[in-house]
Amino acid sequence: MASDDDRLRIMHGGPFYELMTRLGMRKRGWRAFVFAGLCWTIPVLLLLATRGGHGAGLFLHDWGAWAKFLIAPVLLTLAEKPIGFALDECVSMLFRIPLVSSQSMPDARKALRDAGSRTIAWKPELFCIAVALAATAYNAAKFLGGAAPTWAAGDGSVSLTGFWCLAVGNTVYWFLLTRLVWKHVIWSLFLSTVARCHLRLVVTHPDGHGGVGFLGFYPAGYGLFTLAVSSVFAAGISHMMQRQAVTPGLFTAVCVAWLIVVVIFYSAPLAGVALQVSRLKRKAVLLSLTKVTDFERLNERATLGENVLADEAEPAVLELHDVKPIYLASMKTSALLINKGNILSVLAPALLPMLVVGASYLPFSQLGPIVKRLLLL
Repeated sequence: MASDDDRLRIMHGGPFYELMTRLGMRKRGWRAFVFAGLCWTIPVLLLLATRGGHGAGLFLHDWGAWAKFLIAPVLLTLAEKPIGFALDECVSMLFRIPLVSSQSMPDARKALRDAGSRTIAWKPELFCIAVALAATAYNAAKFLGGAAPTWAAGDGSVSLTGFWCLAVGNTVYWFLLTRLVWKHVIWSLFLSTVARCHLRLVVTHPDGHGGVGFLGFYPAGYGLFTLAVSSVFAAGISHMMQRQAVTPGLFTAVCVAWLIVVVIFYSAPLAGVALQVSRLKRKAVLLSLTKVTDFERLNERATLGENVLADEAEPAVLELHDVKPIYLASMKTSALLINKGNILSVLAPALLPMLVVGASYLPFSQLGPIVKRLLLL
């Protein structure tokens, strides 16, 4: 088991964490329940009290209301635990194996301490609040401009329910989202520092990535986060499909573009480590290729008495080791840490809400080929 010093504990500490602890909402399940009540249940009750079942029905038939005020706050809150666990496991393995060489270990330890300091800093969370308030102000301007949903408007102005959803639901969603994005930035900065250290990589490692292949599985901890953000994105696509007809080709292009964005989001932190693996592969291929050539020419001389294509300046070597296994392993080494072995944990939660929306507006005869094309990507 790793010690606490080998854990990032990225979800612990900071003003929001301390506030939730003081309010008795440290447990994520209870916190998710409270956020769901504030962001979704209270608007439903307000609509029932002011506009009756018709107003509540409009709210319940709005994909965006479900995604932003119920699904996203709950999933973004529950996502903290698997994210923290996945990142702690990766950090623990980096130091427990260890993959960082002895001369770079102080730099790696400092990077871990810096990441811990960023985790508990108050300025980034203040910035997250500012972003959430700016997003709420933007949506409020749209609502006042006449773009408010039917359930949020009444008598030509924004209703009490609309103001509640703007002030509470929208602000909570954007704060939780930007806070987790900031945590992802902390993880990226830590990995970028580790990538500049001397790493103990080897091309013959069975994971096919020099020994750092386990880092490619960290996005699995972000499954709930991806599902939450994709649900809100899919709800926006649903609103667009309600207003105008969308062709299967356009819907496929939107899905592909979204999947590309998601893959880039999770691949970016791994770019520095992937560059190290790429350099390892290039050097191992060149070095082993030289040794393989010398070894095979030695065998040829031993068998035939001379080389078929002789080199007068070639030194006489009595013994060489067969490095073909190293050469073959180096050729198979891949710098793509997110690959077909772990890409499903990234694409499945990103694609599922889009397919649900597509199934609501497109016939199965058109949706089936779209799914097949996406699976073949």
